[in-house]
Amino acid sequence: MTHVAIAVPTFRRPDQLRTLLTSLAAQMDAPPMTIVIADNDRQRSEGVATAEAMAAAGYIHAIDAFVVETPGLCHARNALVDHALAVRGVTHVAMLDDDQWVAPDWLARLLASHRAYGADMTGAPVRYQFDGPPPHWNDALFVFQAERRDDGPTDMLFSLTSAIADRALWDSTPAPWFDTRLNQIGGEDLDLYTRWAAAGRRFGWTNTTEVFESVPADRTSLRWAWRRVWRVGNTDTIVAWNRAGAARRGVLVLRTLAMTGAALLLWPLSALSTQRRLTATGRVIRQFGRIAGLTGHGFKEYGG
Repeated sequence: MTHVAIAVPTFRRPDQLRTLLTSLAAQMDAPPMTIVIADNDRQRSEGVATAEAMAAAGYIHAIDAFVVETPGLCHARNALVDHALAVRGVTHVAMLDDDQWVAPDWLARLLASHRAYGADMTGAPVRYQFDGPPPHWNDALFVFQAERRDDGPTDMLFSLTSAIADRALWDSTPAPWFDTRLNQIGGEDLDLYTRWAAAGRRFGWTNTTEVFESVPADRTSLRWAWRRVWRVGNTDTIVAWNRAGAARRGVLVLRTLAMTGAALLLWPLSALSTQRRLTATGRVIRQFGRIAGLTGHGFKEYGG
């Protein structure tokens, strides 16, 4: 019998967590599920309080909410997997973030596609929702663009959220599943997927359902977007460097320098179009993040 553990890390977002839990309670044609919540705030623990209040009010699904004392996203995710695998009878683990909510058919359709593809893990798109109009740079940069790819088997996934995996995939991966060296800089999902891909694990993708994610006003400034673009390039390179041998590291250095040179050479050609200029500038900034990654410097986006 199918039983899904929904794993959610949370940090000081009680209202958004409540929205997510409400959307999970409204799932149609879904199998039994247990919601596993790791609250990474030992001082206020608002996530645990929210989950306990909803459970006391008769929440439809079982909830396992607990505090992770050690700060850091990787510590929270590792604790989530540990608790999810301890759920009696669990067959699958799905990941969501506390600022997301799901379509009513999310789990049923995600599971159906996962089974049809015979994948070890299957993902679906995340649609970003703004409080007001999207920022003027949104079409030019990838930051808040839903991932686009065809339905079916795929070579790689890039995000844990809106993805479901067989329990066996986690069982066959030695703990800790998430590299704590990436605790404050991110990229822990890409690192894990890179290891799984190297081990021959199979990924799938479906556009039949979706997850929604709230974008707060403080993330709609161009300055914030440039910082995120830089961080993505940075963590991509750090993950690749950590998993590469000496020869591959040499190739990574040469490739990064060549791509940076190309981005700088093409940058002036975008001057006549605002959208092209934004895209080209983002490409350059991402490459500078990659170069910083080669030196071992990481931006601590999750340092708080």
